[in-house]
Amino acid sequence: MGVKEIEQTKTKVEIIEILDANGINYKTTVCGGCEKICISFDDMPNCCNSAIIVQTCNKDVLCRAYLNEIMFIAIENRKSVLYLTDKKIETHYSIDYWKEKLNGDIFGQPHYSYIVNLNYVDEVTKDFVKIKYCDKEYSVYTSSRKIGAFRKAFLNFKR
Repeated sequence: MGVKEIEQTKTKVEIIEILDANGINYKTTVCGGCEKICISFDDMPNCCNSAIIVQTCNKDVLCRAYLNEIMFIAIENRKSVLYLTDKKIETHYSIDYWKEKLNGDIFGQPHYSYIVNLNYVDEVTKDFVKIKYCDKEYSVYTSSRKIGAFRKAFLNFKR
């Protein structure tokens, strides 16, 4: 017996009509990164291409960082470093700032000094998390206090 693939044919207009008919509060926005229409049910951005503006260590420079491009954030030499798919950005923001700013369903914390995008996790052991994107590969440490919650978040993660 084969798996039957169900074709999703609902258009944006049909979805909005269903939400309106059922009295469901929603907000539509155009994603800045891909021009898709996003429907959100709270104040949190739900599109993978949502962006945040980041002030770099050089306070005159502001950068746009798309959430889906952040592989991980590391605390290095009292700075937080965003490892993006195409570059690194150094900032003076604390790890607590990033925990508050980033969606806990997509990002996990295997160690006090790291926040990892679960989309890029390739392997999890008791000692490290392997992060992989194209030809780039990174290993970040885990801590015994945080690895249990991180493993649970990774097991429950849905792409």
